[in-house]
Amino acid sequence: MTTPLFRLLAADLRRVGPGAVNGLTATRVGIAVAVPLLTLVALDRLEWSAFCAFGAFAAIYGRTLPRRVRAVQQVQVSLALVTAVTTGTMAALSPHQTFWIVVGGSLAAMIMAVLADVWQWKPPGGLFAVFAFSVCATQADATCATVLIAAALGAASAAFAILVCSIGPAGTDPVPQRRDVRAHLADPATVRHAVRHLLAPLLTGSVAVALDIGHPYWGMVASIVPLTSPSMREMAFRGAHRLIGTALGLGLTAAILAFHPGEVALVVVIIAAQFLTELIVMRHYALALVFITPLALLMGQLVHPLPAGDVVTQRGVETLLGVAIGLAVAWATRRRPQAKSFSPQ
Repeated sequence: MTTPLFRLLAADLRRVGPGAVNGLTATRVGIAVAVPLLTLVALDRLEWSAFCAFGAFAAIYGRTLPRRVRAVQQVQVSLALVTAVTTGTMAALSPHQTFWIVVGGSLAAMIMAVLADVWQWKPPGGLFAVFAFSVCATQADATCATVLIAAALGAASAAFAILVCSIGPAGTDPVPQRRDVRAHLADPATVRHAVRHLLAPLLTGSVAVALDIGHPYWGMVASIVPLTSPSMREMAFRGAHRLIGTALGLGLTAAILAFHPGEVALVVVIIAAQFLTELIVMRHYALALVFITPLALLMGQLVHPLPAGDVVTQRGVETLLGVAIGLAVAWATRRRPQAKSFSPQ
């Protein structure tokens, strides 16, 4: 008798992944994010916080790799993230921002997912690319000077993150083996992964725009989350983690915003949330989302403040929409078993 799916999900939600809590890694990422943001506080330029934050996210990659290999991977990721930040800010110059948020963000997700496959980046997938491109594409009153500032701050923050991550002992994970890029790109699994990373955010963003929910990129990011798992069941579990963790995180976000914190307080909470996320994310995704959710939403509040009720409601609805569409795209593009052929005896 097969164990019911909900029992397997309940067991998965109770399971804490192996490995010790890595305070050093969390501290590195926390410093990489904190220093650029606190610098902007001192300069009274928090409208540029997204540029710095997305560059600093290079520190998240290659956490447990040997130092030199980690640095190479982080340089590669930095180029992708800074490109997403810069092109997203360029899209903000267009009178058709919403179109570029959905279409450009989906293309960015697909490209970064393929690059992550080829160069074996960890974490995999195109989540940070769609997030960086789409958030930067929402910049109000962007000019050509804003594009240059975005590129410079993104690159500077990424460089600082790589420097911070070089401090301390090297990781012990095995070095990823080099892949034949041409053969890998021709692999049907790679093509399927790319198509999923294009279709899921594109469909989610389009539906969010049609329903006029607001912030279509929240749903687009959620649609990508399940796609890096190896099987449909694990994708469904990953989606459930996203929904449950986001719901709890929205409660925490609402509680924080109820105190009407100022910009400096928001920055402090963002830094703390980033640190706690890095302590937990490799062990339990849903629990990490309790801190990832306010981290993402409060960053948005720094750039485009909204009423707390709108922020919580829109994020909740779009997360549900994104997870549902992401899983539907994964199911529709799943590898189907080949029919057996029979020959007469």
